[in-house]
Amino acid sequence: MRFRTRLALFLVATLAVVQVLTALSVYTFTRRALIAQGKNQLADAAAVFVRQLDDISDHTSERVRILALDYALRVAIAERDHATVISALRNHGRRINATRMLIVELDGTVASDTESATAAERTFAFPELLERATEGSATTVVGRADSGAWMAAVPVLAPVPIAFIVAEIPLDDALLRRLQEISTLPKDIEVAVENGGAWSVIARSSGTISMAAHLPRPGLRLDAEAALVTAGDSEFLMLATPIDRTAQGGPIVAVLGYPLDAALRPYQPVVLAVVTLLGLGLAGALIGAVLIARGVSRPVEALAELARRFGAGDYTPPPPLPQRGEIGELSSAFASMTRAIAEREERIQHQATHDATTDLLNRPAIETLMRSRLVARPTEQGALLCVGLARLQEIIETVGYELGDRVLRNAGLRLKQAIGTEFVARVSDTSFIIWLPGDDSEAARSTASRIVGLFEEPYQESDVSIDTAAAVGIAAYPQHGTAAGTLTQHAAVALNVAMRTDRSVLFYDPAVDPHRPDRLSLMSELREALDRDELYLAYQPKLDLGIGRIGGAEALVRWNHVKRGNVPPDAFINLAEETGNIGRLTRWAMAKGIDQAASWAKRRLALRLSINLSVRDLDDTNLPKRLSDLLSARSLPPKRIMLEITESAIMGEPDAAIAVLRRLADLGVDLAVDDFGIGQSSFAYLRRLPVRELKIDKTFVLNLAESQQDRAIVRSIVELGHRLNYRITAEGVEDEPTLDFLTEVGCDHAQGYFLSRPLAAPAFDAFLGEARWPAKEMRAVS
Repeated sequence: MRFRTRLALFLVATLAVVQVLTALSVYTFTRRALIAQGKNQLADAAAVFVRQLDDISDHTSERVRILALDYALRVAIAERDHATVISALRNHGRRINATRMLIVELDGTVASDTESATAAERTFAFPELLERATEGSATTVVGRADSGAWMAAVPVLAPVPIAFIVAEIPLDDALLRRLQEISTLPKDIEVAVENGGAWSVIARSSGTISMAAHLPRPGLRLDAEAALVTAGDSEFLMLATPIDRTAQGGPIVAVLGYPLDAALRPYQPVVLAVVTLLGLGLAGALIGAVLIARGVSRPVEALAELARRFGAGDYTPPPPLPQRGEIGELSSAFASMTRAIAEREERIQHQATHDATTDLLNRPAIETLMRSRLVARPTEQGALLCVGLARLQEIIETVGYELGDRVLRNAGLRLKQAIGTEFVARVSDTSFIIWLPGDDSEAARSTASRIVGLFEEPYQESDVSIDTAAAVGIAAYPQHGTAAGTLTQHAAVALNVAMRTDRSVLFYDPAVDPHRPDRLSLMSELREALDRDELYLAYQPKLDLGIGRIGGAEALVRWNHVKRGNVPPDAFINLAEETGNIGRLTRWAMAKGIDQAASWAKRRLALRLSINLSVRDLDDTNLPKRLSDLLSARSLPPKRIMLEITESAIMGEPDAAIAVLRRLADLGVDLAVDDFGIGQSSFAYLRRLPVRELKIDKTFVLNLAESQQDRAIVRSIVELGHRLNYRITAEGVEDEPTLDFLTEVGCDHAQGYFLSRPLAAPAFDAFLGEARWPAKEMRAVS
């Protein structure tokens, strides 16, 4: 073994021995001090425990003495009214936590016992207690095999003793835990009585180890000082102190325990500190030995690390090693090789991410940058501009590819200088894309217009002047897509449409996107579905919270496609709005809904049906007349119909649309604002509109059971709405606590899946007959 190794081992071993001896010394002295301290604490705790038991005994006797002074009870005892006596004993027993109450005659006969429904003619088992109670009161402890209790006896005076009241209060685990809560008693307490020549535990505060098992046999003298006892893997100090003798004459003792493990726990940081010092010392010794060897091994390790970095693709040049000879030459060779590889990798990486003609980013590279930006700032707005040069292909065919490439390079340079952003890329032969992070739609439109103006100036080269007109397609984030590839596709679609329609700037419009397969057929299928009766109305009940009855329903359009199955409403309703076909769908829903409402009216059901309107329906000036004709044809009162329109739809509507709303209200139908609370409206603006009801949006209702903020918002809307004479409906009720809260704040109607999901007409009728809330009925006309 080398000297350097032997010296290192000797230093480490010496330090380890010293630290271990120090740790053992600290532990031994600490343990002794804790044992002495624990004995003193147990002695004090034993005295406190005995005083607490005496206080409980005196308190119990006093409570029983108060009962003995009750005049009605004394009369009942004197008249031997057993039922009255038992009732009084039980009531008072509950107040003093007594498990048993007795009336004992002067001759020792038990006259009444709360454990027996009838008078029990038997002899009281503890006559000595009655003899001592003759002087005023007496207590004793009754010990059994596995339980114990206090007995307190008090004479009943009228004015001479006529009987005794005896109360039995359990001396059990619960009592010990209560005493621990109101004092500083130890964690472990047991109460034991002599039973058949051995100790029997009748109460225990906690733990599974029986401390009484370590006591001397009954009859032998108890130790006056706490003793150290081992039970299994645990050590604890134990002190037994006599507290009374049982009614049977046997001793009763309290055993208090002080776990030594718990006492040592606060000193564990000291032990940990010593162990830490030992570890630090050993580490220091090892470091000293290692430093000697590092002078030789460090250069080799550095070169090995450099080779590993090469393997991982890191070609950062290494710092020069202060070495001479072969190792120094090897280090210089590594540095030269690293620089050459790094330059070659940089060229390859640049070519992989940039367009060779314009030196701009290519499509995969800019989409990677966009994805990184969107992940880092998902809530930031943005816009993707797709810039196309309209005559570039003609230019190339006319003047050749070389000049065409120079036109492209000039176009890329113009864009980069004008926009001032790194997010400019060439994505095809004739188009570029520009990512504008943080720009909203208006800012994007302004930038696009500036780009169009930029290319109004022709490209000049020698005696050649080339006009380069540009068009721009825009896809906004997140409105038109949340993925980089989707935004690129949608911006290209907008550019193609702009070029076809001679528009210079155009936003992406899903309605004219030819690449959406569902749009190619869904709208025509919807028109056919109306003719084939594939559509139907589902009805979601609305509960009138004021009377606890179903007072209406909302009509919701559903489509059961012959091939696609159930088509989601958002899929075809939004499409109908975008393509201008919503009017036909609304007219169909009004006709079907009014038919159903008329059917309910014939059955004397006072149900109001809510029908949704689109903002485009307000452009139809004939809508009020159509509705009036439908109501007249079915002889349905207008008050049985409510029309709902979303809050966002009516905000900022022209006067013509508001005039249509007023004409609808003049018919006698009620108007409601749907999804109230998520738009930008105010009560002041709504006062201009002839609405009678506000439907609180479900985003404020879904979490009412847990969200105090949502509760405050809903309460405020209800209170202010009522002051302005609006009815209030809450949609999105999905549990009983939410329904209870809405009832409490005075909300008028509730709607949601807790009541019922939307149901077809037959299922809705069945619901009315079986639900916990009956339907509201018309009043009989006298």
